[in-house]
Amino acid sequence: MDAESLNSPRWPRVSKGGFHEAWFVSASDAKAGCGLWLRYGVDVDSAGARDSSIWGSWFERDAPQRTFVIRNIVDDATISRTGVAFGSAGLTASDCTGEVEAGGHALRWRLSFGQGAPAEEVIPSWLSPVARLRGSGYVLPHAATTVSGAVEVDGRMTELQRMPALQGHLWGRSYWPAWAWARCSGFAEDADASVDLLDVEGPRGIRLPLFVLRLRGAAHRFGELPWMLLSVSQPASPAWHFSAQDARIAIDGAVRATTDQMVQVQYPDADGSLRYCAHTAVASMEVRVRSRAVPGSPWRPEVTLTSKSGASLEFCGRAADARVMRGLVTAIAPRRNLPGAGSVAS
Repeated sequence: MDAESLNSPRWPRVSKGGFHEAWFVSASDAKAGCGLWLRYGVDVDSAGARDSSIWGSWFERDAPQRTFVIRNIVDDATISRTGVAFGSAGLTASDCTGEVEAGGHALRWRLSFGQGAPAEEVIPSWLSPVARLRGSGYVLPHAATTVSGAVEVDGRMTELQRMPALQGHLWGRSYWPAWAWARCSGFAEDADASVDLLDVEGPRGIRLPLFVLRLRGAAHRFGELPWMLLSVSQPASPAWHFSAQDARIAIDGAVRATTDQMVQVQYPDADGSLRYCAHTAVASMEVRVRSRAVPGSPWRPEVTLTSKSGASLEFCGRAADARVMRGLVTAIAPRRNLPGAGSVAS
């Protein structure tokens, strides 16, 4: 697997019926207390009409009033020589660019991806047949990486240097009923460690916890059988407690935020219903790791990983969270999004 192939678009294969596809970047700087959430989306309705948009959200831990989320509708997304293009913006295996403006806020970016964990499939092998039946998929072209480059927030220019990040790609004919998601690759104790958490409401309301720990060169995928059956997941916005284990490694911990650090967006589903998603990129995570020499032997403490404001966290479902006051602002992309505009994204 490589980032370029995992980022290849799926929407051109869809001729009718509902379909959604998104490429996203989530990045957090624990020291600076700021975070970034970028999304390039394509939605196809039941009649086959396509809607293309760029989303941008900025978060500041110490100044939550500066937090916002914007969606700009753009001309149809196209397949470029190296990735996907949304007007003058786009995403490739090596970088991403774009700009959004609405509601008195503006965000512009030109970022490159650094080295990190290998690209990977998120859906475990035992769940793949169900995902194929649903026409859905979720992959991480950049599972635990960094972003560097320029970001302009409401006219303020910021240079990002190796900001811990993740780049994902997901698609499907319909959304899952509900899910919780979190990530962190900026732990104070080990800069190379990373954690991905996903809890999906599957068929008949069954919750599917799919957790991954990358530590000291090894990836522990607790979503594979039989280990998933030992996982415990308790998402309750704006906090989430979890635990998991495999034959040699066990984790337990929590990720939490405050509702004033979150934004809320809506995703329209093929049946006309909405999914409400509350998201932040300045959450805090703590993970206690234990190990044992062989299965059945006693567990011993290995390390405790902590990150204050260096994690991303979201909760999605059919009902809005009334406590999250910062909502999505949508507008047609301004003319500046056309080539030659002269911003950091052009």
